[in-house]
Amino acid sequence: MLLSVSNLTKAYGPDEILTGVTFRVAAREKVALVGRNGTGKTTLLKIITGRLEGDTGAVQRAQGAKVGYLRQEAPVTVGLTVLEEAEQAVAHRLELKQRLEELEARLHLSGNEDPQTPNAEGHTPPDYGADLEEYALLHEHFLEAEGYSAERDIRVVLQKMGFTEDEFDKPTSSLSGGEKTRLAIARLLLEEPDLLILDEPTNHLDLQATEWLEGWLRGYHGAVLLVSHDRRFLENTADRVLEMREGKVFAYPGPFEKFLRLKAEEDARLTEVARRQDQEIAKMDEYVRRFMNSQRTAQARGRQKLMNRLIASKVDAPKADRNMKAGFGEAGRSGDIVAEAEKLLIGYGPPLFPELNWTVRIGERWGVVGENGSGKSTLVRTLLGQQEALNGRVRLGSGVVAGYFSQDADDLDPNLSPLDSLVYDCDLLPAEARNLLGRFLITGDDVYRPVRTLSGGEKNKLSLARLTTLHPNLLVLDEPTNHLDMASREALAQVLKQFTGTMILVSHDRWLLENVTTHTLDIRRSGAVAYPGSYGEYRAWQQSGGPLPTPKKTRMHVGVPPTPYLSPREVSKEIERTRKLIEQLEQEIASTEAALKHLEQRLSRPPAGSDVLSMTKDHQQLTETLQGKMAAWEEQSRRLEGLQGMQGIKT
Repeated sequence: MLLSVSNLTKAYGPDEILTGVTFRVAAREKVALVGRNGTGKTTLLKIITGRLEGDTGAVQRAQGAKVGYLRQEAPVTVGLTVLEEAEQAVAHRLELKQRLEELEARLHLSGNEDPQTPNAEGHTPPDYGADLEEYALLHEHFLEAEGYSAERDIRVVLQKMGFTEDEFDKPTSSLSGGEKTRLAIARLLLEEPDLLILDEPTNHLDLQATEWLEGWLRGYHGAVLLVSHDRRFLENTADRVLEMREGKVFAYPGPFEKFLRLKAEEDARLTEVARRQDQEIAKMDEYVRRFMNSQRTAQARGRQKLMNRLIASKVDAPKADRNMKAGFGEAGRSGDIVAEAEKLLIGYGPPLFPELNWTVRIGERWGVVGENGSGKSTLVRTLLGQQEALNGRVRLGSGVVAGYFSQDADDLDPNLSPLDSLVYDCDLLPAEARNLLGRFLITGDDVYRPVRTLSGGEKNKLSLARLTTLHPNLLVLDEPTNHLDMASREALAQVLKQFTGTMILVSHDRWLLENVTTHTLDIRRSGAVAYPGSYGEYRAWQQSGGPLPTPKKTRMHVGVPPTPYLSPREVSKEIERTRKLIEQLEQEIASTEAALKHLEQRLSRPPAGSDVLSMTKDHQQLTETLQGKMAAWEEQSRRLEGLQGMQGIKT
């Protein structure tokens, strides 16, 4: 067992955070740790990693096991560049490589000399036997550590985490909070610990980086303990689920969809058991009160003992989660064209992407996606007139009332309380304001706290509450799920589904995008792509490699699939062709792996008189060939999934 946690407790004064937490994590397991904000997940991780001590209980790790931990606030080394920070993770492999290169240079020189023949100065060249022996030993360790791929791995991981080549020399001290988190993730992935603990790793990742991280974690040779509120991310990575509630951890088998089903069934069963017990206790209590001082006193006392035992062992019904109970009401009518961009260029100097032509029609729900820094937030601010365009034209249609949610909550006065914010800024009466805040789960004394003391999730809920008072018919939301736990995200999705107006949603939450949007705008530095379908349908189209569907002119509703762009027969042909290509690649991969294994066996014990340098070069070439074929196999496998997805949505 890689990690064992037994009867762990932790309290801060009278507040018990952990009460008898017990669970295990086996080698190679991918485990999700879920629960509402404030249930103690981060406290538990700090105790597991030794950054905090529990009051009682024990945490045991397998002997020699290496643990890597990504905190929500992840520091990086000051005084290094981005590339140097990443290289710290593979320093041992790079040192081995440097020493091997030194030995190769010496051995290459010796290959041109006869050790028995004096040179021009009359000296006999040294015997390089010791160097050859050291080279063979180090090279064996180098192969075991997969040293040939170290430098390539560094660049690949950094690029997948959103760093471009020209940012590799950027000092870590100049990075933003999000960039530091992404660099910390890159270093952890390169270190490849036995147990990788990730606390909200997708907070600062765009969709492309998130999807790459999913694939990396699925194939990771170590164990992963993962805290996240990103439902789609957990669905694609977790083999098992641990849920934190009421200070304890409850284990469920995965995948995540199975956990949700089992938990719902368990909650329903416990609710029914608690209801029946309450009925039985009520009957016994009535009997005791009626006959305690009568001819049946003995029977009443017997019933009272039974009732007390039942009360002592009573099952508590699961506490229902409190969720937002709010809405935007019926949206007013606007013009048919709600927003429009013509030959639009945006940015703060050079344009962020080529000219954009984009039309948002009444009733459409657009999901805006793209890499970090591609210009998504700048686009919506320009659309709303909060920022000047570099060139081109933007306009809102007639009768449009826009409600804007900023991911930075910069429209909130940090010194006002939530109650004052609604009373003074939104012209509500105090009673109306308190009622509205309550529907967004801001209650009690929290309504009087200064906004600057609220959590990120509470600020989000206050911003959403303010939006409802505007009665908008166009909602523009920039990352509204930041800082929200999974239950709050699901509640927000229900609110947005019920909104009857037009929507523009910037988000990296794929589950939310797939549930509430009908169109997708992918912002890229090479140019934007507008797709008439949800994000899931857009990804299937990307992987299929088919032509872009013709945009629909009529109003679309959630759940309507995109216009078919390949006939069922064409899709079937493409599926068959792709399957054959995958089979061919699998045969070539098996053949290359066999050749590589044979060569590694020879390198581990080089035959007498063998050319070690030549064999080393052959090994490197075979490794690169294998990596290329594996990449091609992954690409074709994704394409096959996309084609099968297209086949599944045909009508």
